[in-house]
Amino acid sequence: MKIPKDLPVLSIGQFEDYNHCRHFENNFYIRRFNEHLRSNCFLDKPHGHDFFIVLIITQGSGIHTIDFHSYKVEPGTVFFLSPGQVHNWQLSEDVDGYITFFTKEYFLLDFTFNKLNRFPFFYTHLNSPYLKLDSEAALSTIAIFSNIEKEYQWRKHLYNDLIRMNLYMLLVLFERVYKKKSQAEHSPFHLLQLNKIETLIDEHYKNHIGVSEYADMMHITVKQLSTLCKKMLNKTPSDLIQARVILEAKRLLIHSEQSVYAISELLNFNDYSYFIRLFKKATNMAPEQFRLANLNKSASKQ
Repeated sequence: MKIPKDLPVLSIGQFEDYNHCRHFENNFYIRRFNEHLRSNCFLDKPHGHDFFIVLIITQGSGIHTIDFHSYKVEPGTVFFLSPGQVHNWQLSEDVDGYITFFTKEYFLLDFTFNKLNRFPFFYTHLNSPYLKLDSEAALSTIAIFSNIEKEYQWRKHLYNDLIRMNLYMLLVLFERVYKKKSQAEHSPFHLLQLNKIETLIDEHYKNHIGVSEYADMMHITVKQLSTLCKKMLNKTPSDLIQARVILEAKRLLIHSEQSVYAISELLNFNDYSYFIRLFKKATNMAPEQFRLANLNKSASKQ
């Protein structure tokens, strides 16, 4: 996903360990969460990333906001973020856990792209980026995180290979929990197709192309695309396209100083009044109302 220019987009190499005066590698990162927050105090402000994130909370409380949806932070909660998502948090001082970052390129050194695409928690439309573990699953998860952290610190022969194996094991464990909690079973093929339409929408939403053009790019019929979206998300392809446009409008309204008119132009709306109507229909607020309400909400939390 593309992020407004006014919003920081962080890469792994930007994170530092001030206690040991070192930079982390460019493709992988793991820390105890409390240490991560202490070393990178800028993280309380909204920002995006160009990598995947998995975070587990072992103690503490707070709120984690991801693309305008807020989630409760408590022990046993896990959060997943895909590249391009925007988030920020308000956390208690005693919060702790483990956080890991990895790029797609790092994962693909040992696994195929299909392996990464199979995990439903990295689909922004399919599932929430939040999971609550029971005590048994939490213990298993923490043990794997601990193994990964040790390998990263020791950096012995082939340590990255062992990290990727443990990372994959961690993601499989989370997928098992998702399957237990989810009423629907999604085949790897359907997940791959959903990833394709999400990726295409992310690339072309500003062009306002029709559903038939997306179907053509996927080499399927409009009916097949509609069936896929209905089966996986209970939405239409048009719903997904509109949701992506509205999400970008929200990001620009909150994280940039552009006027509403300028935002409508950035999103390639020829009709400014139509943009206003579309946004109001989707959010029950005019764009300026949405901006003011969210800025007031942010100010009240400071």
